[in-house]
Amino acid sequence: MGAKPGTTLLLLLLLSTACPVSAQNSAVGKAIEATVVRSEAAVASQKRIDRLDDQTRAMLEKFRAASWQAQQLAVYADQLDELVAAQDQERESIARQLEAQQQTEQELLPLMLRMMAKLETFIELDLPFLQEERKQRLASLKALMGDPEASIAQRFKRILEALQIEAEYGRTLGAERTQVDGRSVDVFRLGRVAMYSLSADGREARIWQAQDELWKPLPHQYVSQVRDGLRMAREYAAPDLLELPVPVGSGVTP
Repeated sequence: MGAKPGTTLLLLLLLSTACPVSAQNSAVGKAIEATVVRSEAAVASQKRIDRLDDQTRAMLEKFRAASWQAQQLAVYADQLDELVAAQDQERESIARQLEAQQQTEQELLPLMLRMMAKLETFIELDLPFLQEERKQRLASLKALMGDPEASIAQRFKRILEALQIEAEYGRTLGAERTQVDGRSVDVFRLGRVAMYSLSADGREARIWQAQDELWKPLPHQYVSQVRDGLRMAREYAAPDLLELPVPVGSGVTP
Protein backbone atom coordinates (compact mmCIF):
# COMPACT_ATOMS: atom_id res chain seq x y z
CA MET A 1 0.00 0.00 0.00
CA GLY A 2 1.73 3.20 -1.03
CA ALA A 3 1.81 6.48 0.84
CA LYS A 4 -0.04 9.40 -0.30
CA PRO A 5 2.03 12.17 -1.86
CA GLY A 6 0.81 14.76 0.68
CA THR A 7 1.64 12.68 3.65
CA THR A 8 5.15 12.04 2.44
CA LEU A 9 5.82 15.71 1.98
CA LEU A 10 4.61 16.47 5.51
CA LEU A 11 6.94 13.89 7.01
CA LEU A 12 9.88 15.28 5.13
CA LEU A 13 9.10 18.77 6.34
CA LEU A 14 8.87 17.59 9.94
CA LEU A 15 12.14 15.72 9.70
CA SER A 16 13.89 18.66 8.16
CA THR A 17 12.66 20.89 10.98
CA ALA A 18 13.56 18.47 13.84
CA CYS A 19 17.16 17.78 12.81
CA PRO A 20 18.59 21.30 13.52
CA VAL A 21 16.97 21.36 17.01
CA SER A 22 18.43 17.99 17.95
CA ALA A 23 21.86 19.02 16.79
CA GLN A 24 21.65 22.26 18.73
CA ASN A 25 20.67 20.44 21.95
CA SER A 26 23.59 18.09 21.54
CA ALA A 27 26.09 20.97 21.27
CA VAL A 28 24.67 22.69 24.38
CA GLY A 29 24.90 19.48 26.35
CA LYS A 30 28.49 19.03 25.37
CA ALA A 31 29.25 22.62 26.34
CA ILE A 32 27.58 22.17 29.71
CA GLU A 33 29.38 18.90 30.25
CA ALA A 34 32.70 20.53 29.40
CA THR A 35 31.95 23.39 31.80
CA VAL A 36 31.13 20.95 34.57
CA VAL A 37 34.33 19.04 33.93
CA ARG A 38 36.33 22.23 33.98
CA SER A 39 34.60 23.32 37.20
CA GLU A 40 35.32 20.01 38.85
CA ALA A 41 38.90 20.21 37.67
CA ALA A 42 39.15 23.75 39.06
CA VAL A 43 37.71 22.63 42.40
CA ALA A 44 40.13 19.73 42.54
CA SER A 45 42.99 22.05 41.66
CA GLN A 46 41.92 24.49 44.38
CA LYS A 47 41.77 21.68 46.90
CA ARG A 48 45.28 20.63 45.91
CA ILE A 49 46.40 24.25 46.23
CA ASP A 50 44.75 24.52 49.66
CA ARG A 51 46.44 21.31 50.78
CA LEU A 52 49.77 22.56 49.52
CA ASP A 53 49.18 25.87 51.29
CA ASP A 54 48.39 24.09 54.58
CA GLN A 55 51.47 21.92 54.20
CA THR A 56 53.55 24.99 53.43
CA ARG A 57 52.28 26.80 56.52
CA ALA A 58 52.88 23.71 58.66
CA MET A 59 56.41 23.39 57.33
CA LEU A 60 56.98 27.10 57.92
CA GLU A 61 55.83 26.75 61.54
CA LYS A 62 58.14 23.77 62.01
CA PHE A 63 60.99 25.74 60.48
CA ARG A 64 60.35 28.69 62.77
CA ALA A 65 60.16 26.40 65.81
CA ALA A 66 63.36 24.67 64.78
CA SER A 67 65.07 28.03 64.24
CA TRP A 68 63.97 29.27 67.69
CA GLN A 69 65.13 26.05 69.31
CA ALA A 70 68.46 26.32 67.53
CA GLN A 71 68.88 29.87 68.82
CA GLN A 72 68.04 28.78 72.37
CA LEU A 73 70.49 25.89 72.12
CA ALA A 74 73.16 28.30 70.91
CA VAL A 75 72.52 30.61 73.88
CA TYR A 76 72.55 27.63 76.24
CA ALA A 77 75.80 26.40 74.73
CA ASP A 78 77.36 29.85 75.26
CA GLN A 79 76.20 29.84 78.87
CA LEU A 80 77.65 26.36 79.36
CA ASP A 81 80.95 27.53 77.94
CA GLU A 82 80.99 30.46 80.38
CA LEU A 83 80.06 28.17 83.26
CA VAL A 84 82.77 25.66 82.37
CA ALA A 85 85.32 28.47 82.12
CA ALA A 86 84.24 29.84 85.51
CA GLN A 87 84.46 26.37 87.05
CA ASP A 88 87.92 25.90 85.59
CA GLN A 89 89.01 29.18 87.16
CA GLU A 90 87.45 28.17 90.49
CA ARG A 91 89.24 24.83 90.41
CA GLU A 92 92.53 26.55 89.70
CA SER A 93 91.90 28.97 92.57
CA ILE A 94 91.03 26.12 94.95
CA ALA A 95 94.12 24.22 93.86
CA ARG A 96 96.28 27.27 94.60
CA GLN A 97 94.60 27.72 97.98
CA LEU A 98 95.11 24.06 98.84
CA GLU A 99 98.74 24.30 97.88
CA ALA A 100 99.13 27.42 100.02
CA GLN A 101 97.27 25.71 102.87
CA GLN A 102 99.54 22.69 102.70
CA GLN A 103 102.54 24.99 102.79
CA THR A 104 101.05 26.83 105.78
CA GLU A 105 100.31 23.55 107.56
CA GLN A 106 103.88 22.40 107.06
CA GLU A 107 105.09 25.64 108.61
CA LEU A 108 102.49 25.71 111.42
CA LEU A 109 102.95 22.18 112.70
CA PRO A 110 106.49 22.69 114.08
CA LEU A 111 105.38 26.05 115.50
CA MET A 112 102.44 24.47 117.31
CA LEU A 113 104.64 21.73 118.74
CA ARG A 114 107.00 24.38 120.11
CA MET A 115 104.06 26.32 121.55
CA MET A 116 102.76 23.17 123.23
CA ALA A 117 106.16 22.42 124.76
CA LYS A 118 106.51 25.98 126.06
CA LEU A 119 102.99 25.91 127.47
CA GLU A 120 103.67 22.66 129.32
CA THR A 121 106.93 24.02 130.75
CA PHE A 122 105.25 27.26 131.74
CA ILE A 123 102.49 25.45 133.64
CA GLU A 124 105.06 23.29 135.46
CA LEU A 125 107.03 26.37 136.58
CA ASP A 126 104.00 28.55 137.31
CA LEU A 127 102.23 29.04 140.63
CA PRO A 128 100.46 25.81 141.63
CA PHE A 129 96.83 26.87 141.16
CA LEU A 130 93.98 25.03 139.39
CA GLN A 131 96.45 22.26 138.77
CA GLU A 132 93.97 19.55 137.78
CA GLU A 133 92.08 21.84 135.42
CA ARG A 134 95.22 23.04 133.70
CA LYS A 135 96.69 19.53 133.42
CA GLN A 136 93.47 18.24 131.88
CA ARG A 137 93.47 21.10 129.37
CA LEU A 138 97.05 20.28 128.43
CA ALA A 139 96.24 16.57 128.08
CA SER A 140 93.27 17.40 125.87
CA LEU A 141 95.53 19.52 123.64
CA LYS A 142 98.04 16.67 123.33
CA ALA A 143 95.26 14.27 122.35
CA LEU A 144 94.03 16.74 119.74
CA MET A 145 97.51 17.16 118.30
CA GLY A 146 97.66 13.39 117.80
CA ASP A 147 94.21 13.14 116.24
CA PRO A 148 94.62 12.56 112.46
CA GLU A 149 91.09 13.80 111.80
CA ALA A 150 91.69 17.15 113.51
CA SER A 151 92.57 19.95 111.13
CA ILE A 152 95.50 22.29 111.56
CA ALA A 153 93.03 25.12 112.11
CA GLN A 154 91.31 23.25 114.95
CA ARG A 155 94.58 22.45 116.64
CA PHE A 156 95.93 25.96 116.30
CA LYS A 157 92.67 27.45 117.59
CA ARG A 158 92.71 25.25 120.69
CA ILE A 159 96.33 26.12 121.45
CA LEU A 160 95.57 29.83 121.15
CA GLU A 161 92.55 29.40 123.43
CA ALA A 162 94.71 27.67 126.04
CA LEU A 163 97.31 30.44 125.84
CA GLN A 164 94.58 33.05 126.17
CA ILE A 165 93.23 31.35 129.29
CA GLU A 166 96.70 31.22 130.82
CA ALA A 167 97.21 34.90 130.00
CA GLU A 168 93.92 35.78 131.72
CA TYR A 169 95.12 34.15 134.92
CA GLY A 170 97.76 36.86 135.22
CA ARG A 171 95.14 39.64 135.09
CA THR A 172 92.48 38.20 137.38
CA LEU A 173 91.83 37.21 140.96
CA GLY A 174 91.22 33.56 141.68
CA ALA A 175 89.85 31.43 144.47
CA GLU A 176 89.71 27.68 144.91
CA ARG A 177 89.37 25.09 147.63
CA THR A 178 92.13 22.52 147.60
CA GLN A 179 94.33 20.32 149.79
CA VAL A 180 97.56 21.66 151.27
CA ASP A 181 99.64 19.35 153.43
CA GLY A 182 96.62 17.09 153.84
CA ARG A 183 94.37 19.91 155.03
CA SER A 184 91.47 21.58 153.22
CA VAL A 185 92.22 25.26 152.62
CA ASP A 186 90.91 28.14 150.53
CA VAL A 187 93.52 29.58 148.17
CA PHE A 188 93.43 33.20 147.03
CA ARG A 189 95.42 34.01 143.88
CA LEU A 190 96.46 37.58 143.15
CA GLY A 191 97.03 37.34 139.41
CA ARG A 192 100.42 35.67 139.10
CA VAL A 193 101.95 37.88 141.74
CA ALA A 194 101.22 35.77 144.80
CA MET A 195 99.08 33.02 146.31
CA TYR A 196 97.66 32.97 149.80
CA SER A 197 95.90 30.22 151.70
CA LEU A 198 93.38 30.42 154.52
CA SER A 199 92.71 27.47 156.80
CA ALA A 200 89.20 25.99 156.94
CA ASP A 201 88.64 27.53 160.38
CA GLY A 202 89.72 30.94 159.08
CA ARG A 203 92.46 31.40 161.68
CA GLU A 204 95.67 30.72 159.78
CA ALA A 205 96.97 32.44 156.65
CA ARG A 206 99.98 31.44 154.63
CA ILE A 207 101.79 32.58 151.47
CA TRP A 208 103.25 30.45 148.67
CA GLN A 209 107.00 30.82 148.39
CA ALA A 210 107.73 29.71 144.81
CA GLN A 211 111.50 29.61 145.14
CA ASP A 212 111.29 27.22 148.06
CA GLU A 213 108.10 25.57 146.80
CA LEU A 214 106.40 25.68 150.15
CA TRP A 215 103.76 27.57 152.11
CA LYS A 216 105.02 29.98 154.75
CA PRO A 217 102.87 31.23 157.62
CA LEU A 218 101.79 34.86 157.63
CA PRO A 219 101.34 37.05 160.68
CA HIS A 220 97.79 36.98 162.05
CA GLN A 221 97.23 40.57 160.93
CA TYR A 222 96.95 39.35 157.31
CA VAL A 223 94.21 36.79 157.95
CA SER A 224 91.42 39.31 157.40
CA GLN A 225 93.10 40.59 154.23
CA VAL A 226 93.30 37.08 152.77
CA ARG A 227 89.67 36.52 153.71
CA ASP A 228 88.69 39.77 151.95
CA GLY A 229 90.69 38.75 148.90
CA LEU A 230 88.81 35.44 148.72
CA ARG A 231 85.48 37.29 148.87
CA MET A 232 86.58 39.59 146.03
CA ALA A 233 87.77 36.68 143.91
CA ARG A 234 84.42 34.93 144.38
CA GLU A 235 82.61 38.19 143.65
CA TYR A 236 81.04 38.29 147.06
CA ALA A 237 82.57 41.72 147.60
CA ALA A 238 83.54 44.62 145.37
CA PRO A 239 87.24 45.00 144.48
CA ASP A 240 89.11 46.99 147.08
CA LEU A 241 92.64 47.72 148.23
CA LEU A 242 94.39 44.87 149.99
CA GLU A 243 97.46 45.10 152.18
CA LEU A 244 99.28 41.82 151.71
CA PRO A 245 102.95 40.90 151.49
CA VAL A 246 104.35 39.63 148.19
CA PRO A 247 107.19 37.15 147.72
CA VAL A 248 110.49 38.63 146.58
CA GLY A 249 113.46 36.36 145.96
CA SER A 250 113.67 33.91 148.81
CA GLY A 251 111.76 36.06 151.26
CA VAL A 252 108.48 37.89 151.68
CA THR A 253 108.11 41.63 151.36
CA PRO A 254 105.29 43.16 153.42
